[in-house]
Amino acid sequence: MLVISVMATLMIIVAVAAEYTMTINRNVQRSNRLQSAIAIADGCLDYTFAHWRAACREMPSVAIKTNQLSGIPLPSVTQFPDAAMSAAGLPNFSVTASNYSAGSTTMVQQCKVVAVNPLFASIGADATPAPAIGPAATTADDAATTATFNYLATAYVTLPGMRGNLVAKVQRLFHKERASPWNWAIFYVDPLEIHPGPRFDVTGWVHTNSDLYTAHDTLWFQDKATFSGKWIINFKPGDSTHGGDIPAYPRYLANMKPQYDDPHQPTGIDSEQLFNTTDTNPNNDGYHELIEPPTSVSTNPDPLAGQRYYNQAGVIIEISGNTNPVTVTLKRPNGDGTARVINASSGGGPGDGKDDKVYDMFKTAIDTTTTTIQDTREAGPVRIATLDLSQIIDNDTKYEHPEFNGIIYIQDVTAAGYDRDNKGYGPNPNAPAKRGFRVKNGKQIPSVGLTIASANPVYLHGDFNTGYNPPSNTGDPTKPEGRLLDDGGADKGAYKRQPCSIIADAVNLLSNAWTGPTGTGAAASNTTYNTAIVSGIVPTGGGYYSGGAENFPRFQENWSTKTMAYYGSMVQLYQSKQAIGTWGKNGVYSPPVRRWYFDPNFKLRTPPGTLTVYSYTKGRWSLAP
Repeated sequence: MLVISVMATLMIIVAVAAEYTMTINRNVQRSNRLQSAIAIADGCLDYTFAHWRAACREMPSVAIKTNQLSGIPLPSVTQFPDAAMSAAGLPNFSVTASNYSAGSTTMVQQCKVVAVNPLFASIGADATPAPAIGPAATTADDAATTATFNYLATAYVTLPGMRGNLVAKVQRLFHKERASPWNWAIFYVDPLEIHPGPRFDVTGWVHTNSDLYTAHDTLWFQDKATFSGKWIINFKPGDSTHGGDIPAYPRYLANMKPQYDDPHQPTGIDSEQLFNTTDTNPNNDGYHELIEPPTSVSTNPDPLAGQRYYNQAGVIIEISGNTNPVTVTLKRPNGDGTARVINASSGGGPGDGKDDKVYDMFKTAIDTTTTTIQDTREAGPVRIATLDLSQIIDNDTKYEHPEFNGIIYIQDVTAAGYDRDNKGYGPNPNAPAKRGFRVKNGKQIPSVGLTIASANPVYLHGDFNTGYNPPSNTGDPTKPEGRLLDDGGADKGAYKRQPCSIIADAVNLLSNAWTGPTGTGAAASNTTYNTAIVSGIVPTGGGYYSGGAENFPRFQENWSTKTMAYYGSMVQLYQSKQAIGTWGKNGVYSPPVRRWYFDPNFKLRTPPGTLTVYSYTKGRWSLAP
């Protein structure tokens, strides 16, 4: 009897163990099959993301609707390794964009991407998605405001299991973010180097679409710093200027160590797709095109037509001639890459009736007598024409005519070596001096704001966008705004700085004390600038240092112990083509005491004109119920 009892007990134990083993096996198989389904769905979403991003880049300024994404191709079995499919015992791969049906035998269903509202709910196929972050663009000037457009990608994968089918309903948010580069204190397309001597605080965001080089512990990041390449605690190869320096980590907040971020593409199109320097088209050679006039647009497509400042300008000022007085020609863009000459008898433009008023506004703003500055960094003279901003402002509170949109494009078409068709900047015996522009009397800017763009170097002379006597010049750099005075000198209250930008081949800052014709060795004085700067650089290489972000605006004077207060945003999109002298020559200048601050007002109001960057990112991943 005892033996029978023991045998029965053993049989029960064996049966339980067998059932347990089978249960474990089924669970393991179910888990493996579910993981396979999720992996297939993720592969489909990655494939969809690449094609969604390409579709967005074709129309970067458009909030794409769902029905505009119908052309995204479906993934095929070639996207999945055959060996892996066979090893997992998976059935033949099949896919459809149709909505999920429990009775379908198709492996991947509902493989598509649709536009969603800010709460991530689907909208009509023909509905324009509303931005989730930032104000919606209501006028042309709002087009650069920050906004994020959301899309929901799905892939529902069905695989057979031991006891019925397994379904993985995978979904992921895709984000298209439009932003102004002036949301950053420092924004670079090329490698970003920051190697200050004295302590240098950066109070706003920092980003480079390339590598970030930081090697001094006197650099303090007071906000986030990101890079799309690598973060390197060292000096860029080719820089022999810092040969004796020992690389050190910069300082940053405990929770804000510099980290990777997706590239933020100017104009929304990948530069490798946008530009081609080997073809015959002179209009697609790089971001420097943004500050150049287009060439022969009737025969050469212009991928930057809507972004060029030549096309966006309220007035185009051209200087020509090699002797004084120079010839000043005023133009207005036609909207197709060409421009018309305006003058006192122009009779108004085609349909807008504004040409005469714009001509009257600017006819005395340019001095027809040029002067020469000895720019030591450029190793020679630079002939400069002067733009006097006080001539276009009425009673220091508004522009003389409301038709002006706040954008000035200015160029010297006889610049040394300037070849309009081939965009070359070599020696020119008929124009031995390089060309540039001085901007003066810009203390008070009307509320419209101001953007000055040029393919030439610009020399910004004296307090800019500050009002009169800002405290930043007399001891308090945190207060860069002085008093608003009328034409008679009467005090009209506190001045409020306006959204401004200087966009040029290079931007030089001349102090209040500068008198010319040479700045080298001349003593500077405390000066304040409230403006964004878009400028080119001369990259590090051949033993030379680019000067880094700490020398992004260029100097000509002996600043010594003088303070340069700056509220703005520094953006690098291209390399200089005219001001190509290398940084670090002895006797060029003595650096100022830098009191630089990011201007948070740019997050609310951007300078006149459209300049945008776009990023395309994958967001939250989840399983649908």
